[in-house]
Amino acid sequence: MAERGGRRRLRLAAAWLLTAAIAVFALVDWGGDDDARIAATAGDGDGDPELRIRMLSDAEVSPGDAIVVRFDNADPALPLAARIGGETADILDRRPRSAVVRVPLDAPTGRAPLRLTQGSRKSKAWDLLVRPPRHRKLWPRIIGGLALFLYGFGVLASGLRGLAGRRLRAQLGRLTEAPLRATGLGVAIGAATQLTTTATAVTVGLIEARLLALAPALAIAVGALLGASLIGALLPLGFAKVSLEIIAVGVVWTTLADRRHARAVGHAVLGAGLVLYGLRLLQTGVEPLLADPKLLPYVGYLQAGGLGPLALAFLVGVIGGLILQGPGPVYGLGLGLAQVSGALSLSNLLAILAGANLGAAIGAALILGSSARARPLARWQLGFGIAAALVGLALVPAVVALADALVPGAPDAIDYRKSVMVPHLSGHLALGFAASQLAIAAGLAALVAGPLARRLRARPSDPGRATATAELALPELAAGLRKHRAALDAIVATVATGERNRGELEATLAEARAGAEELFASLADAPSSPDLDRARRATLGTLQLQRAVEHLVHVAELGVERGLALSPAEHELVGRLHRLADASLAALIEATDGGRAIDLEAARGREIEMNLVEAAARTAGTSVAPRHNQSTSVRLGLAELIDGFEHLGNHLFRVAKALTEDDDDDLD
Repeated sequence: MAERGGRRRLRLAAAWLLTAAIAVFALVDWGGDDDARIAATAGDGDGDPELRIRMLSDAEVSPGDAIVVRFDNADPALPLAARIGGETADILDRRPRSAVVRVPLDAPTGRAPLRLTQGSRKSKAWDLLVRPPRHRKLWPRIIGGLALFLYGFGVLASGLRGLAGRRLRAQLGRLTEAPLRATGLGVAIGAATQLTTTATAVTVGLIEARLLALAPALAIAVGALLGASLIGALLPLGFAKVSLEIIAVGVVWTTLADRRHARAVGHAVLGAGLVLYGLRLLQTGVEPLLADPKLLPYVGYLQAGGLGPLALAFLVGVIGGLILQGPGPVYGLGLGLAQVSGALSLSNLLAILAGANLGAAIGAALILGSSARARPLARWQLGFGIAAALVGLALVPAVVALADALVPGAPDAIDYRKSVMVPHLSGHLALGFAASQLAIAAGLAALVAGPLARRLRARPSDPGRATATAELALPELAAGLRKHRAALDAIVATVATGERNRGELEATLAEARAGAEELFASLADAPSSPDLDRARRATLGTLQLQRAVEHLVHVAELGVERGLALSPAEHELVGRLHRLADASLAALIEATDGGRAIDLEAARGREIEMNLVEAAARTAGTSVAPRHNQSTSVRLGLAELIDGFEHLGNHLFRVAKALTEDDDDDLD
């Protein structure tokens, strides 16, 4: 209890600290009018009435920005020049009636007139407002997007846990029984979300709910890498564009659904929408930072050839993949930066995307490492990321040649007819990236379907391996016992307050039962040893304990439905039984998770005390007249509740005995 209280206080302090930091930032940023835009208008002054500016694409600019200027009556045979604030501005592209003008990098902030000149002719000036890059306005998007992104994972996992029923287990079992099917499921998840971490969150939820073994989980991870990459190349941002609509659907179902399964679907949809919307906010916040003209000279180094720029591009990709959690978002940001600045070559863009595979794998491994059951998958996920990154880097020359052969146009050709962009680069990049990712996914899928799957399915065959399996079984038992303890707390709260909570209780106990059944099945096939035999008996005892807890849930819900209301003395009686059962569960958890020896005499003493309390209550119930307006069914409900606690105490002692003795006569 002291340890849990300390963790609770630490989390509360962290919450208050982060809240204060966000509030201070919001107050500092309050009242700014930086979001107000101005319209492009002609300024005062003389000018040639024939050479006339008709429209600017944007009148509010930053140094290094490019704007489209549309004009009339320019001589197509003569050169055209532009001046902004008295300084010469580069014309990046010239058309008969339009030109793309770059704002000088050293342009002073404030009002700056823009003129076009052609020989002795000059147009009337149009006013621009030059402002420094407003990075401060981007931080709310980054902070809020990250918060929604992380919170969405929690909501998504909650929905998946609610969906973890027997029928779903059977369907997922059929869907992932073959490596190719599991890979296909991963492709679908990655394609729908464009995030390897979303697939990882889904996988963690399924592993925690005992819906997946390690081999199909790895196949899903490989498929998600392919799905997120290909859809990211073909459809940037994808479903993130309709993330608010997805959130709306999730809110509708979580609000209006009256069944647990439907509410779980709503939570899953809501979580997916929050993840996608958070990603979109992150991208809109990060992309302008990368396009800052002050950074472009450094980014321009990535346009050069050679091993140095290639290695730097790879490192940038690792960082980007770790932050944005998938090659799809990195693809969109990298392509957008290249189209705006022309500062990235096709080879270095592909190197960035190869590094993004490793960055995304690192992020996914961190998520997997937070779950004890999914932790073994983290090592394989990280290994896959390293392999995918190295293979992708090695394939860069080949896929560049393939894209140049199949896609028309040079990837570095610039066309400013509509906006500042490199029109052919997207086609080259899409083909090259898709080809490299297909090759990587094919190799990893073959590995998962072949020798790796056989290794993961291998059973322990020697006593040393058997002991290791028994040691691994104890934390699984502890996880189930914690769920029993939480269910017991909820049962007492239901009886005390009259507020029914059956849906969540059933979901929690369904997870506990699924884990115990799966653990018992795996131990049944393992070779015999004293440690394994003890683990088998303890697991069987836990299954019997599970039935006792489920019976208590039924009795408590039925009693509340009948109008059960406890008197102060009855509250004390139920509380006493609860404290005894909780002490026994705490001792079992410490023994299975912390390795602490069980005091069998103390466990026996608690069982005897619970039996005596039940016997005394039964005697009192038959000799004391019922309270006013207390029906017979209510009295029977109280008696059944106390009897349920007594049976629970018996099974708690049997589990304790199974963990301390070597013979198997105690569970007969």
